[in-house]
Amino acid sequence: MPAATEPTAAPPVPHSLWAAVQAAAGERSWPPASDASADRLVAQAAREGLLPLLFESPDLPGVLTAALDRHRGWQRLAEARAQILARALGVVAGLLDGEPFAVLKGADYMWRLYGRPVLRPMQDIDLLVPAARLDAVCERLRAGGLRYRPPARAARAASSYYERAFLLGDVVVEVHQSFLQRSRHPVDYGAVWERRRPVPALGPAAGRLDDVDALAYHALSMAKDEFTVPLVRYFDLRLMLLAAPGVLRPAAARAREWKASRALFAALHELRRLFPDLDTTEMDAVAGELSGPLARRFLARFVLPPARERGRAGAVTRRLQLWRKFWLLDGSRRRLAFVFEHAAATAEGWWRRGTPA
Repeated sequence: MPAATEPTAAPPVPHSLWAAVQAAAGERSWPPASDASADRLVAQAAREGLLPLLFESPDLPGVLTAALDRHRGWQRLAEARAQILARALGVVAGLLDGEPFAVLKGADYMWRLYGRPVLRPMQDIDLLVPAARLDAVCERLRAGGLRYRPPARAARAASSYYERAFLLGDVVVEVHQSFLQRSRHPVDYGAVWERRRPVPALGPAAGRLDDVDALAYHALSMAKDEFTVPLVRYFDLRLMLLAAPGVLRPAAARAREWKASRALFAALHELRRLFPDLDTTEMDAVAGELSGPLARRFLARFVLPPARERGRAGAVTRRLQLWRKFWLLDGSRRRLAFVFEHAAATAEGWWRRGTPA
């Protein structure tokens, strides 16, 4: 990882994000009006992956500053967890020495967008490896002491599934052979590997996604979870746009190439709702190019989650999840392919579960 330097200042957070956190906690108005309301906001910020940023945000209301003082222990826990994850990433990078891989999501953003790992909490470590090297990479991780974590759902046990999960202590390491199921998006992974950027601190074969690919993939990963994602994922998207001016239009072209126009449109739609301070001129133009007016209205009204679902992803039924996944895909061919692949993968997964390892 990068050499130790003076602590990097946290990226500025608009108060609209804290208002969204408060709304997710069930509070109606910003700022919090009582100590109890402020305590609920702090607890919700932890669930949304935003607590370290809240601790470092200036110009907070006094009632919220007092609540943070009451919960300084959470800040120390976040720092300890960040150190555990950073060490785990170093261990994995050492085990994969010479194997090409690219860090995804938080493992990429914690330095590139946030400047310090503690400011970008992660639930797990995500890596992309070439599909042809998946078995070799998994074997290296097993040989290095990581334990394979069997999937919870049958479809995820299929050989075609896009990721494998391992445990390094209590850290989950997810190894991706593709971003998502290949039937959903025709990604040219050869081109992705050619465009990737080096991350020398993790080894000579380590890298991250090119800025354009990273933005298009971020939208895909949010659509995979039907946009019921922690609010930190939206702040990631905001930082990606601010860190690389001019990236949006190339990312829109990449999304069209990957048949992911609806995913990127939806990401921009939700981003504008959360951050009214952003200049949306280009976003509005790009959103209009990504999807027609009827599709935009349909997605906004019948597919994307309402604001009241923020912070309540577990309350969404599986049927509603699949409905949203289906309509966030581009075109009827992709939707039908997703249905058939999901059914086939589920059948293969059940068969594999019944087969001795």
